[in-house]
Amino acid sequence: MGCSTSTSSTKALVDYVDPNIGTAHCRWFFYTPAAIPFGMAKLAPSTDAHLGNPGGWQAVGYDFRHTSIEGFANFHEFQVGGVVFAPTVGELQTVPGELENPDGGYRSRFDKKDEVAAPGYYSVLLKDYGVKAELTAMKRVGFHRYTYPEGKPASILIDLREGNGSNAYDSYIRKVDDYTVEGYRYVR
Repeated sequence: MGCSTSTSSTKALVDYVDPNIGTAHCRWFFYTPAAIPFGMAKLAPSTDAHLGNPGGWQAVGYDFRHTSIEGFANFHEFQVGGVVFAPTVGELQTVPGELENPDGGYRSRFDKKDEVAAPGYYSVLLKDYGVKAELTAMKRVGFHRYTYPEGKPASILIDLREGNGSNAYDSYIRKVDDYTVEGYRYVR
């Protein structure tokens, strides 16, 4: 029976994928659970993306050992990274803060038990804000869905600065209406 060809298993091959394997001190473009193969948008949480990549080797992006998230980056390619979205409630902060001091910025703590990472999907509960974040992607676009607690002022910070391995030298963003923002970010 060791060589049986029975196909009674209900699992597909993709069910065996664990996107979190190898995320300890990995490069920013290795962890992209909310993506499709060869897609342009590759969404993922960032735990230390703001550190940048001045030496060209730093492990910035997501590290499974970390317990706070500074936001969700939309691009993860070898030379292009960033455009971080950070859902928050309460008073707006404009710096991400450090891993050792999450209260020093807009980052939020999270528990591994509240995190789901699967091929094409990522979700987590941001404990400091009570916001559930969900990410997924199609071939050219990424989708973020944030569920905020009722009765608190909600915002989404969009960080266009350096981070996730690419250096921005020019960026622009504008709020078109209550549902639309547009802009660009040039990187070296």
